[in-house]
Amino acid sequence: MTMFSSVDHSSYIEKTLKELSPFTPMEKAFRDYYQYTHQMISPSASEIPKIKSAYEHFAYGIIHAKPDNKVSVIPDSKEPFFHSGPFHIMKHPRYIPQKSHTHKFIELFYVLRGNCTHVCDNQHYHLTEGDFCLWQFDAPHYIHSNNDDVLALNILIQKPAFLANFFGVLSEETILSVYFNKILYRNGDSPMLLFRTGNDKQIKNMICFMYQEYQQKNLCWQSVISSCLGFLFAELLRTHSEHLITSAKEEKSDFSLEILRYIQLHCTEITLEDLCQKFNYSSAYLSRLIKKKAGLTFKEIVNGEKIRQAAWLLLNTSRSVSEIAQEVHFCDTSHFSRMFQRVYSLSPSEYRIKHNDN
Repeated sequence: MTMFSSVDHSSYIEKTLKELSPFTPMEKAFRDYYQYTHQMISPSASEIPKIKSAYEHFAYGIIHAKPDNKVSVIPDSKEPFFHSGPFHIMKHPRYIPQKSHTHKFIELFYVLRGNCTHVCDNQHYHLTEGDFCLWQFDAPHYIHSNNDDVLALNILIQKPAFLANFFGVLSEETILSVYFNKILYRNGDSPMLLFRTGNDKQIKNMICFMYQEYQQKNLCWQSVISSCLGFLFAELLRTHSEHLITSAKEEKSDFSLEILRYIQLHCTEITLEDLCQKFNYSSAYLSRLIKKKAGLTFKEIVNGEKIRQAAWLLLNTSRSVSEIAQEVHFCDTSHFSRMFQRVYSLSPSEYRIKHNDN
């Protein structure tokens, strides 16, 4: 049973699609200009100046774009989006100018309907319905959505709010969390994370629900959106991490994630030799790949996962410290206790007492 399992999935989705389908004045101005410049329409001489004027009014206002700028910078301030709080959820304008831009706030993008292309750090990602993406801070990007059918949502979050609320899911310090941290803080080798959620009605419903909450701004709407964001990201990690794409060139799931997940699932018995045999890599190559992707050595990952399993056992079973040490394959209880204290700044016994008292 999940947060949205008893909710009629069609309610928020249908309402949001109905509201977003009509063209806004901005979209009409962008579409007219696009069709005029691509010779798809033939306006009269008197109509051309109006088309250009409407385009310039919206284009220069929304992303502070000037024709001679290669990359536009949206300022890290409450303007122009954060008038009422740290979140801003909006329809992504169709036919918006393909102007590469950067910003300091977090931007998430979800395709409700149709197809578009996201160009991020000069890599092209082809997006379709159900695709959800986020990308590195300061990565120049733009979205090519020059068709009538596409509908998408932007979720903008000021950085402090993201770190305080949305990023809480990643504080569990799993292997994947370390990997995502590297990418989000521009430390990775790929500019964007793309989850292909397909026809997952629960994900779509959650995102449409957040949009409706933002529009209505009922009592505690910011807290509701914060909670939904945390739940959304947890659900993406839990349900769609196998559909995660980081390579625009290959347009397929990052194989290194499969290796990291395998380590996580078999941490108590896996050896580097076993891993090499499983994935048919040399020890030297696999060690370098793991270090590059996770920022940790194979041994550090294995020990970290074993310690986190031990922490769970301490709080959810009555087994002794020595029994738990043996269960997670630490031969020496003293060594296990030292490793545990290094991670949690408490001995296993102190950790159990502290958290069971709360």
